[in-house]
Amino acid sequence: MIFEDCQKNRKLLQGHTLIGFNESQDEHKNTVCPTHPESPDRIQKIKEALKQTKVLEKCHVLTSFLEIDDADLELTHEKEMVKELVASEKKTQEEINSQCENYDSVFMTENSMKVAKDGVACVRDLTNRIMANEASNGFAVIRPPGHHADSASPCGFCLFNNVAQAAEEAFFSGAERILIVDLDVHHGQGTQRIFYEDKRVFYFSIHRHEHGLFWPHLPESDFDHIGAGLGVGYNANVPLNETGCTDSDYLSILFHVLMPLATQFDPHFVIISAGFDSLRGDPIGGMQLTPDGYSHFLYHLKSLAQGRMLVVLEGGYNHQMSAVAAQKCVRVLLGHAPFPAQVKDPPKESTVTSCVNLVTCLRNYWNCFDYFPARTSLRLAQWPIVNSKVEFKYDPNNRPADTGEIVQTDLITSNFMASDSLPAGEMETFIYFNEGDEAHFDLEEDNHPEKPARTRRILKTLQESGVLDKCIERNTERIATDDEIRMVHTKKMLDHLKQTETMKDEELMEEAENEFNSIYLTRDTLKVARKAVGACLQSIDEIYKKPAGQRNALVIVRPPGHHASASKSSGFCIFNNVAVAAKYAQRHHRAKRVLILDWDVHHGNGTQEIFYEDPSVMYMSIHRHDKGNFYPIGEPKDYFDVGESAGEGTSVNVPFSGAPMGDLEYQMAFQRVIMPIAYQFNPDLVIISAGFDAAIDDPLGEYKVTPETFAWMTYQLSSLAAGRIITVLEGGYNLTSISNSALAVCEVLQNRAMLRRLKNEKEQFGKPHDIQSSCIKTLREVCAVQQNHWSILKGFQIIIGIVMDSKCINKNGKVNSTVKKSTKAATEPVEQRTSGYKTRQKNRRRSAEAASTTTSVEEDVLEAMGNLKL
Repeated sequence: MIFEDCQKNRKLLQGHTLIGFNESQDEHKNTVCPTHPESPDRIQKIKEALKQTKVLEKCHVLTSFLEIDDADLELTHEKEMVKELVASEKKTQEEINSQCENYDSVFMTENSMKVAKDGVACVRDLTNRIMANEASNGFAVIRPPGHHADSASPCGFCLFNNVAQAAEEAFFSGAERILIVDLDVHHGQGTQRIFYEDKRVFYFSIHRHEHGLFWPHLPESDFDHIGAGLGVGYNANVPLNETGCTDSDYLSILFHVLMPLATQFDPHFVIISAGFDSLRGDPIGGMQLTPDGYSHFLYHLKSLAQGRMLVVLEGGYNHQMSAVAAQKCVRVLLGHAPFPAQVKDPPKESTVTSCVNLVTCLRNYWNCFDYFPARTSLRLAQWPIVNSKVEFKYDPNNRPADTGEIVQTDLITSNFMASDSLPAGEMETFIYFNEGDEAHFDLEEDNHPEKPARTRRILKTLQESGVLDKCIERNTERIATDDEIRMVHTKKMLDHLKQTETMKDEELMEEAENEFNSIYLTRDTLKVARKAVGACLQSIDEIYKKPAGQRNALVIVRPPGHHASASKSSGFCIFNNVAVAAKYAQRHHRAKRVLILDWDVHHGNGTQEIFYEDPSVMYMSIHRHDKGNFYPIGEPKDYFDVGESAGEGTSVNVPFSGAPMGDLEYQMAFQRVIMPIAYQFNPDLVIISAGFDAAIDDPLGEYKVTPETFAWMTYQLSSLAAGRIITVLEGGYNLTSISNSALAVCEVLQNRAMLRRLKNEKEQFGKPHDIQSSCIKTLREVCAVQQNHWSILKGFQIIIGIVMDSKCINKNGKVNSTVKKSTKAATEPVEQRTSGYKTRQKNRRRSAEAASTTTSVEEDVLEAMGNLKL
């Protein structure tokens, strides 16, 4: 295939961002209404904003393109339409105005055809260059807009359909699947009609509808129009039926509906119909989407198609607000993380209703919606918002007046902040490692899975790939002090470990056996562990020396840390590296909210315990649980373990049980749980506990997560905290898997882009793969509980009978008091936790013995490694 060959040649480099202007655009204007908002000033304001913030100078600007002829236009428009419009070039203005009366909301001048053709030429040229890998992405800052023009007629200020023309160019360049996302507040019925029976194009639109009362007043703009013929299931409308929708509404749509669909569709090219009339302050749109919120759509959609994206300007009638949003979108195209969005209030009930109605229509076509019940099983679910009845309230006799005079100086504005301007320096990725970690090894077992070769292999892979040369490498010599360690750990624990520095080998082995769980010791263990923490602290200092997003870091150190509690080392972990780093960031760099995301296949029980009552640190974990029988056994790591006291809701556990999980399950967990909650928490620092033992071929995890999905999760999390993110190594015991996964993560950190294409399950395992039913059950349970703490989940969650029968939550989805009591021991003050932790450990061992289950993760790994060659 042409595209597949093109994909193989896609360089793992962040290339140019193209900006295209059709400079003839000022020759197209409304001669009847000089202050009409669809005017040349729209483009001028955007150009000024890009220049003012030094964004334009980072882009490759194009203003001349190959001429478009009528045959090109006839690829998307009927010959008679093209002929009729072209004839306007030889008419007087009075005749042109008379011609426009035959259309809906269209104006032209004698030069409008030239301007419109220049716009089409611009989008086709940019598309061709992006598909040929000459550029990463592009933004066509052109007018007139295009998405209302269908194959037979211009409409709604639109003459030719620019995005449809871009799609045709992408097909010609080898793309086989194209995603078009329309963010204009008006439905792009022209684009929908052109591709309504074409399954090569998935058209997704979020627009104001009000049951037909808002222009273009069409029944086909509702959720029940999902395509026809071969294209059935490839058209999606989310009709907004009331005004005032905020970032919460739009981002709910993004995570619950758009991204699951887009990821499964797996496009080769992405086109954004960028109408900015959905922004707050627009005189026509009536919505409250912020410019920052808008830019998050582009960021997440950039994870598709190896970043091949074309943004095409549509509407937007508050010119200054549109310019601000356009500038923020170009920043994202250039590789910068978006600034935080405003996700405070829950999405509107009408928004959730529209999403649920659409999902109900599409569920049988896309298994990404298996989370939701089918129509036949709705009777088993408590779903307060299900209303698939189609309402159409528009009366043609009461049509509102067409858009007329709008005075721009009367509209609200938004000023740029100093942080909006691009810094002069390049973005940097730091790689930290603690050389000398080979002094920490198992005195008894030569091939212990947690061995020095883990970090050595990762560094070797990064070096051989060439990625390390593009990063700033740091061999840290920083040793964490007692005071820094004591921010998290007890004095008694630290003093105990200090005693090991003078012990003999026999004493160390006895100490490890009798006083610790799954720990080995040498006389240098404490020093190596201090350096591991020191590397994390140094990475915190380095990324805070520059504005958020200018620096990120990958910390490749051992021993790992997430099992170490406040009072005890455990599970190969001496000190809790990420916990100390989080506290350090708060105390020394004034971080207000820190998110720790743990994707190690084992639950980070130590990290959770340390922050269980702390509302300023959110701990989120996706882990293998097996109904409590996977290490760490007996610890509070189920979906109902949500934190206590002030920290209730800031522990989020996704405990998988049953069949081995892979890419689709982890992606669904991120889209359904992790990202919505993380957005509402709104951290100013993200730390990833990056254990790679959920990777394919890990001897203990036995899961099937590919390097592409580890990269994808990193990219998603980098949308938070304006890109201030640190990734810290935890577990992972297959040297090939851990090094390939770490390389994938490093590529995302360094490129600020998701250039690896996510493979679908058919490509990976030779046959289509449905999402595991146990995964869906787990996510439903998690959401049923967490929606009580995070309003962005409200309304989307289904409480099925299997959840309702659980002993863990009551009929209202609230955690039962008996369950809360079972986790109390994990939330006692730091200096009092040791006794509670010992009690839980004893209970865990008793439960394990009763179930004839191995109590040591070390023993499990060694047994699994019996026939594995690393």
